[in-house]
Amino acid sequence: MPGLPTSLLIKADLRVLLAQSLQPNAPTGSLSAQARQRAKQWAIAANLLDDRGLTPEGNLVATKDPYLEATVTDWLIHFYLSLNDRSLWHYFMCEFLPNHSSFTQEELVNSCIETFPIESPETLKKSIRLILRTYTESEAIAKIGFLRQDKKIYSISSPDLSNPYTTGYLFAKLWEYNYNIRASVLVNEILDTDMGLVSVLGINKAQLRQQLDILEKHEIIEQRSAKPHLAGTKPQTKDDDEFPYQVHRCWDTAIELLKKAYENDMATPNRPLIQSLGEILDDDDNIPDFSQFLEWASRLIALDGGSNTIVKLVS
Repeated sequence: MPGLPTSLLIKADLRVLLAQSLQPNAPTGSLSAQARQRAKQWAIAANLLDDRGLTPEGNLVATKDPYLEATVTDWLIHFYLSLNDRSLWHYFMCEFLPNHSSFTQEELVNSCIETFPIESPETLKKSIRLILRTYTESEAIAKIGFLRQDKKIYSISSPDLSNPYTTGYLFAKLWEYNYNIRASVLVNEILDTDMGLVSVLGINKAQLRQQLDILEKHEIIEQRSAKPHLAGTKPQTKDDDEFPYQVHRCWDTAIELLKKAYENDMATPNRPLIQSLGEILDDDDNIPDFSQFLEWASRLIALDGGSNTIVKLVS
């Protein structure tokens, strides 16, 4: 089906493809023709690669998250697979899930057979297995916590929304998709749109309003009164119980929010630095050289205060 990969995401292959696209002559390993084709299919579907090479998002992923371990990268993959309004993925996200908080694979298959009558049942079954595995296998994008599996029952889980700039980026791209260049939108439109944050994040409308409050706290949006105001002046800040109200965009470009998302993604380790610790600890002596360890620790602290790597080390 259009816009849908045909095999499970293998991040090791995608990692090599993105690295080679970033630095064609770098020694990044090799891929078989089949593995390259699979990885390219995922990279294009996730808006990391196009006919000209790496997209702005793909360039950020390749430079900021070369090992594809950041949660924001998984959200990117999820988002762009959902955005293609001709695909089975889009139907699953925006039409099926809002009406099925829990379901079996068979129920999803039957619903898709009714919705896509020109597709063969076997093709649909294969595509549905791929979608479900993508959200439940750790090698794919299970890290975002979008879908939970309990034996044969699948249900909407508690997604990882800990990074407000990831949510902000997704919101900014949906704003482009739904509202183009408008500076403000009534909150009703945001809550009720089919392809909106409710569907993309797998949350309800009350949770979305909480997310809007978080975005405002981080100066990504402003929530202002929808009451009449003098020409040339800003609307007043909304009252706590006011509804509906206006949501004003405060970002310049979505890609700037994505850069901040990577800066604030606690799942992004500095793997080369972590691996270098092994060289110290694997020395022939029983006791590691303390001066070497001290130098290693100082390099750790220099990385964004060391917080990203420390979280990864102790988890």
